[in-house]
Amino acid sequence: MKKNILIFSIALVAIIALALVLRFAISTPKEDFIVSGENYSGQASSEITVSNGGKVITKIPALKNETTKEITMEPIDLKPGGIVVSYVDKNGKTHNDMQIDITPGETTMNHKLYLNVTEVKDDGTMIIDYSYSSPNGDEISSQSN
Repeated sequence: MKKNILIFSIALVAIIALALVLRFAISTPKEDFIVSGENYSGQASSEITVSNGGKVITKIPALKNETTKEITMEPIDLKPGGIVVSYVDKNGKTHNDMQIDITPGETTMNHKLYLNVTEVKDDGTMIIDYSYSSPNGDEISSQSN
């Protein structure tokens, strides 16, 4: 009887220890909103601001040529107006004409916004390709002028 209790106790302790080790060794899946930017235009880009409903969601710092930056953030619930991508050129003019229409109230959980600076002109204006994807397979992509 004592031998059975000892074996059972050792097995129970081993199972609990293994469960704790595996809990901290294996990371849980992320449900983040990812904003990724890259610049392969040949020149440095300006800082790019991503906003929704007049509130800044995140900023991608100015990128040197052939660099990328990925920002992982907590999901947000989108407000009316979609996602607006903007930047300021060398003359101080704000360019905020790139708008991605997303359903208001939708969450950005597991969504990804990919921005690719394809050209930076001498006056600092940029041509940006973008792609916005969601886990249900919806994808929106276009190019700014």
